[in-house]
Amino acid sequence: MGNVDIRLSGSFKESKRESKVFSNFINLMEDRLTPVCIFFAFIYLVIEIIQATGILPITVRAFVGIVEIGLSIFFCYRYGYLGALLCVPANAIASIKMFVLAKMMSIEIVNNSQQLSKGISIVKQQLIDYSNLADINLIFDVNTFNIYLDNLFDITNKTAGLLYCLSATRIAVIVASIMVAYISEQARKNIKRLEVLANIDAVTGLYNHRYFQTRLEEEIKRTDETKNTLGMLMIDLDNFKKYNDIYGHKIGDELLSKSSKIFLSKTGEQDIVCRYGGDEFAILLPGANSERIISVIEQIRKAFDKMMDMDEVFGLPDKVTISAGYSIYPEFAKSKDELIMQADSALYRAKNMGRNNVQLYRDVFEDIKYFFDNDEKLFAGLRAILGTVSAKDKYTLGHSERVMDYAMMIGKAMGLSEERIRLIKIAALLHDIGKVEIPESVLNKSGQLTDDDRYLLKKHPDYSVAILEPLAPGIDNLIDSIKYHHERFDGSGYPSGIKGDNIPLEARILCVADSFDAMLSDRPYRKGMRLEEVIEELKNNSGTQFDPCAVEAFLSVINENNSIQINREKGMDLLFHANC
Repeated sequence: MGNVDIRLSGSFKESKRESKVFSNFINLMEDRLTPVCIFFAFIYLVIEIIQATGILPITVRAFVGIVEIGLSIFFCYRYGYLGALLCVPANAIASIKMFVLAKMMSIEIVNNSQQLSKGISIVKQQLIDYSNLADINLIFDVNTFNIYLDNLFDITNKTAGLLYCLSATRIAVIVASIMVAYISEQARKNIKRLEVLANIDAVTGLYNHRYFQTRLEEEIKRTDETKNTLGMLMIDLDNFKKYNDIYGHKIGDELLSKSSKIFLSKTGEQDIVCRYGGDEFAILLPGANSERIISVIEQIRKAFDKMMDMDEVFGLPDKVTISAGYSIYPEFAKSKDELIMQADSALYRAKNMGRNNVQLYRDVFEDIKYFFDNDEKLFAGLRAILGTVSAKDKYTLGHSERVMDYAMMIGKAMGLSEERIRLIKIAALLHDIGKVEIPESVLNKSGQLTDDDRYLLKKHPDYSVAILEPLAPGIDNLIDSIKYHHERFDGSGYPSGIKGDNIPLEARILCVADSFDAMLSDRPYRKGMRLEEVIEELKNNSGTQFDPCAVEAFLSVINENNSIQINREKGMDLLFHANC
């Protein structure tokens, strides 16, 4: 039974190899049989036919022969083996024809010369019988005739020799054509090899970020043409940085390489697996729906967990796991950039929800839309403003989403109703909308902020209120939550200097969440703090800057989960372990 399996396997491999060869040949024909190629091939064949008919004068045929040889070499250089497939048979036929013609001419010369000599001898003998030698010389100058005859034989022999030379020249052209075709094919292979190397990641053997961008554009176009779907899966290795720091880059690279093999083994032939950067990977799944994407990532996660369980890992505080996020074009995303943004946002959400899970992109703006009673114009206006803020300051939108997550954690820990948590959620997303009025040079300033810069930044709650009040009257709770989120519990904050319970609870919660993320995050003008330092700041300022109840609730969340996800600038996800 085992032998049967082996034979079947071998036969299957052989059939696949034959299929691949045939496929490569078809691809070669499609790539090189261009209209220009067909035109030159037609011209070449016309020249060959005219040469074969012999209707042209000798001098013209010689010139055309030179053109013919030049075209042969050009074809082999430009089209490689395809050119040789056309030129070699044509030159071979011409060479054989010339050789046969020369051979026939040589034989004919020998036969004719023998018959002519015999005829002359007979004529001479007959003349001798009827006359004397002197009369014969007068009538028939034998010596002169012999000279003419020798010259004729010499010319004929040289013509035959010339044909032999032309036949040999054609053989030389064949050899040259094959060599040129070979060199041309090798050059093409080397170029393709260089192109592949330029698109392959050296560590994992997967396609790199550059190839991913190019291929994504192609797949988007193909998806539009076929009216199909395109899934994009973003994968990140949780705790990889710690793993790399403990075991070194060599072992870290080995883990990346093993991970890439798992990704390839669990995806289909039509799927495109790429290393997006660092410990992030991107997979394009043409024609995939949510069910297939989830099936693929779950298979990957199970295989990855099994691999990590088999490897002996000592001294690692947290196990390396996989978090993933995905989106689908055009079901959710409407463009290439939107697809990348959505998949990346879903990945961040997966990591923020405790890692080692997969999340579908969900549009946080839909919550805003619902909050404002599905007012399409209002929603479009708010989204446009937030888009403008994000364009001016890349930090703001990601910061707002993280503040939303932290604030919701605090609200739930404090036992707030679903309605109030929803209010906190919307307020967190919109709390920095007033930054649209602040110059980009201030938002992205790399040096220390001046007093004027700080004054402008402190005005953004007022700007936020100025934007929201005319758009949506009757949402005072939301506006107050946004307006007072920079007030301090001891009354030394801004813009109104109110304190304690006079500050809306939602604003006090936002103050903790906003400060927590701001202290952790890198900004152009300063480096982010470590988690332990931030927690210490929350404790030290509880009762002065922060509401003690909100701080206590947030610290309880951190203690309960024993971890919290931090998103640094430039989208780098780091997991900080907390022991509070």
